[in-house]
Amino acid sequence: MEFLQNKQDEIVEGLVHFFNARIEEKPHETLRQVESELKTLYIRFDNDWTGRGVVGDATLTATISGLEGVRAECLRRLETRNSADGDEQ
Repeated sequence: MEFLQNKQDEIVEGLVHFFNARIEEKPHETLRQVESELKTLYIRFDNDWTGRGVVGDATLTATISGLEGVRAECLRRLETRNSADGDEQ
């Protein structure tokens, strides 16, 4: 079980690290990309007719979790930018 937890942590951290710069530069585009990928992953998660197994489920769940974190950060950045733009007007 420790292996699975370490693997999940690695996946989540890797996704957040991968998207960090892009979130800063292009949060709208990143948000669209991540939401599209999440839609696909949620469909795949619900359609496990071939049987992914424990490792496959853990990997898919970690990927969804990481992308949800990226999505939340995009929304936070967009909200912060909108608030800053509103303060300037």
